[in-house]
Amino acid sequence: ERATLLLVAILRSTPFSLCAIIIISCSCLFTQDTATVSHRCGSHPALHQNQNMPSNKKKSSTVDKKKKQQERLAKQNTAQDFHSNVSEFRQLLLSGRKEYAKGRAYDAVELQNQALAFGSKNIHRFDDDSLVKAHALMELALAKSAIQTDFATGEELAKVRQEGREISAEALKIFEHRVASKTLTKFRKEECWIDASLGEYVSPVPHTERLGPVDYLQCVSFVGLEDPSPDTVRSIKLAMDFVRKFEADRHVIELEGGAALEGMLAGEELDKLTAYLREHEAVVRGQKSKSDAMDSLFGGDDREEVRHTGSLMGKMKLSHKKLAKDADKMGYKQCENADCDKVESQPRQFSTCTRCKWASYCSKECQVGDWKRHKKECKSGEAAKKAQEEETQNKKKSCLMVGQSQQVLMIVSYLHHFAATSEELKRTRTEDAARVLFRVAPKFNGFQVGTMQLGVQDTALIWNAIWSMEKQQRQKMCGKFLLKMNEFQFPKGGPQFDVVMEWGLHGVSGNFAIVKHTKKGTILLHKDPEADDIKGYLAVGITQSIESLLAAISDPLPIYVNTALVPFKKMVLCQGTIDRAHGNVSNELQAAARAFVNGDEGKVKIIESV
Repeated sequence: ERATLLLVAILRSTPFSLCAIIIISCSCLFTQDTATVSHRCGSHPALHQNQNMPSNKKKSSTVDKKKKQQERLAKQNTAQDFHSNVSEFRQLLLSGRKEYAKGRAYDAVELQNQALAFGSKNIHRFDDDSLVKAHALMELALAKSAIQTDFATGEELAKVRQEGREISAEALKIFEHRVASKTLTKFRKEECWIDASLGEYVSPVPHTERLGPVDYLQCVSFVGLEDPSPDTVRSIKLAMDFVRKFEADRHVIELEGGAALEGMLAGEELDKLTAYLREHEAVVRGQKSKSDAMDSLFGGDDREEVRHTGSLMGKMKLSHKKLAKDADKMGYKQCENADCDKVESQPRQFSTCTRCKWASYCSKECQVGDWKRHKKECKSGEAAKKAQEEETQNKKKSCLMVGQSQQVLMIVSYLHHFAATSEELKRTRTEDAARVLFRVAPKFNGFQVGTMQLGVQDTALIWNAIWSMEKQQRQKMCGKFLLKMNEFQFPKGGPQFDVVMEWGLHGVSGNFAIVKHTKKGTILLHKDPEADDIKGYLAVGITQSIESLLAAISDPLPIYVNTALVPFKKMVLCQGTIDRAHGNVSNELQAAARAFVNGDEGKVKIIESV
């Protein structure tokens, strides 16, 4: 206080210019003195701030960590909610189907309506372009058709029939939009996906084999029951065009993300649609009445029931059969116990009945529980006959058995992804390697190994690049590939990736002469550059015979091609892609091929197994 009074007295007697200097100087001294005292007392304001207040950089880092943690938790919660919602939705559909199979159509309709309401609220992209929604609508339409067939009369019959038409029309709109956009066979990631932990495909619907094409054609069959009109004729024609293209594309179903599945149709769709079209066009032209057309299609009152049949326990017999066929086509078996719906995640995972070699079971409990039913077909020889027919069918194809082919395709898928992005291929200075690095390798960006399915052309390019590598580099790449595959925990009985080492070491690639097709496979001649002689190989295809692969080539034998042969389970296996011969075919190979075709087969030793 005394200092302040003294300062005021000085200022009163001092010119203005000096006052400013004195005030600034005193202010600085006062601040320094206060800071010194505060520092000594351990409470310097600046020091206190530095010790307790984080810097901007520290604040930003903490905020970022919290934000990332919140995003990670949100993703985990979203994924958990998605799987939980999918499971609940699937269970509603399955429960409705079981009630339908028991003949409780009204209960089935209630459950299917619940499924649709739940899906609209909780299933991602459950919109007017969703095959999952279309599937749920078809389930509801089937249940409505059961009420028409078994229960409804009078006004209720008219009402239910109209509701069924509206539901089918809504589903048909989705299907035809997907056909027009060429996405009916391209499932979105929320419609069907590959579960890496299970090694199989899963979907929000309980019967994935019906999703898309099968549901669509079932919907069109409902159109065949409607009053013929220009619209029904248009819908039937559109479905016929789709079936032809689907069959031409070998029933391939693509999944968003690159993977692919082999779809399935019963094989009678085109004949049925042709009959529908004939009768509907006749009515539209005035050549027939509607009743006459329906009599021609369904034989009057003996019309085949639309809905699936089921047992009193709710087992969907026809759907069960379709699932079994689909699983068999993929190389997997379904548990024979009627109360179990488990399917192999890998070929030959389940045990088979030691007596008939046919019935497969996921566990001993299922086998014991099914013995009362199975013993009749087992003791009568019916099951053994089925096993023999399956074996005969596989042997006639001159290709791998369905389970083996599925394993090879999986191995090739993983190998090609790894090879196309490997350091060994980047160090390979060949045109084939350069093509893959420029055209194919970028397609794998963002995909895990083995999750993307390539087209035939890209597959051929990668095979050519692999065979263009030096043998030492190829073996090094194969060794790294096996180490990578060991990181994946495949179920017991899964793909045998170690066969890749044999491919890299013993594979034969280059120009071949195809000289003969037999029941056991195709004979190809090849000039061995190391031994400088002609060798013959009896080779089989992966999913189809080499003869069928060359069906489009009308040239007489010998046919000169470029491909590769690899060992697999003591067989000689064609790599799956065949091209015209590259460059000039040696005179020695041409001479040996002509001689073989003309009947002089004794000069060449045929290698049938490795």
